[in-house]
Amino acid sequence: MTEHSRSQPRRPGQLPAEKKRQLEAARRQEWGTLLLRITVVAALYAALGSSQALHAVWLKSLWSLLPPIAFLVAVRLESWPPTRRFPYGFYRAGSIAFLTSALALTCMGGYLIFAGARSLIEHHQPGLHTIDAVGGPAHWTGWWIIAALAYSVAVPWIIGRRRRQLAVDLHDKGLYADASMGRVNWLAGSAAIIGVLGIGLGIWWLDFAAALVIGLDITWHGLRHLYTSVCDLIDEIPRRIGSSELDPLGAQIRDYLRDRDWIRDARVRLREEGRLLTGVALICPCEDDASLARFESAREAIEAMDWRLLDFQLVPVCDTTFERYCIDARGQCA
Repeated sequence: MTEHSRSQPRRPGQLPAEKKRQLEAARRQEWGTLLLRITVVAALYAALGSSQALHAVWLKSLWSLLPPIAFLVAVRLESWPPTRRFPYGFYRAGSIAFLTSALALTCMGGYLIFAGARSLIEHHQPGLHTIDAVGGPAHWTGWWIIAALAYSVAVPWIIGRRRRQLAVDLHDKGLYADASMGRVNWLAGSAAIIGVLGIGLGIWWLDFAAALVIGLDITWHGLRHLYTSVCDLIDEIPRRIGSSELDPLGAQIRDYLRDRDWIRDARVRLREEGRLLTGVALICPCEDDASLARFESAREAIEAMDWRLLDFQLVPVCDTTFERYCIDARGQCA
C-alpha cells in the first residue's frame, strides 16, 4: 500500500458487506441456538428427579440461555448511532455482553461446586430408585433421564462449529466463548449420565462427585473468560481471538508509519471497542516534510488495513513528549 493510496470512504463503525452478511448469519444462528437450548431446558426439566448431577446440568442449561440473549441485545445496541450523551457510540456493548456471560458462567460453576461438596459432606443420598428397586434394568426410570441428558449433549455439537468460525471472522469474543463451550457441555452431560448410572447401581456418592466435576470445569472456563473480558474493558493490548497472542495489527501500523520518509519515529496504541478497534499513533514528524495532506493520506491508508478499525488518529508530538508518553510493550505500543 503506497502513501497516496486511497480507500473507499466508509462511515465509522460501518461493517463491510461481507461482515454484514456474517453478522446476520450469526444473529440467525444465535436465535436458533436460543430456541434449541430452550428445548434442552424443557427436556431436562421434564426428566428432573433428585439427582444432583442432573440438577447441575439443568441449571447450567438454564444459565446457558444468557449468552445468546446477551449477544442479540449487544448487536442491537451496536447499531444505535452516537448521541450527545454517548458520543462514542455503543460499540462496547459486545464487551459488556462478554463480561455478562463470563460472570454468569463463573457464578454458576461456583454454586455447583458448593452444592456438590455440601451434599458429599452431609451424605445426602438422592431419591432416584436403584435398578433393583423398580424391577430390573428394563423398567428403571433413570433411562428417561439419561435420554434427556444425551439430548443435552447432542445439541451443542450440532450448533457449535459454525458459530465458532463466525465468531473468529467477526472478532466477537462473547460469541466465541459461547461457541467454544462444546467440550464443557459434553463433559457436563457425560458426567451427569455417569452420576445417574451410579444411582442406578447403588453408588450414591457418584452422583454428587459428578456434580462437583461439572462445577469445577464450568468455573475454570468461566474464570478464564472473566479474566479476558475484564482485561478488554481496562484496555489491554488487543490479542488474537481464542489465543494469548498479540494482535499483529498494531505492529503493522507502526511499521507502516516508520517507513514514511516524513516520519522519524512512531508508536501506536490500540484498544478494543467490542468487536472493533480504536487507536492513536504518536508521531515524531520531520517538520519540513510533514503536511496535513500527508497526515490524512496516512490515516486513510491505516483505516483501510483492517475492517475492525473504527477510528484511528495521528497525533504529531515533539521528541520530549514522544519519549515521555510512549512506553513500548513487546514490540507493539502502549
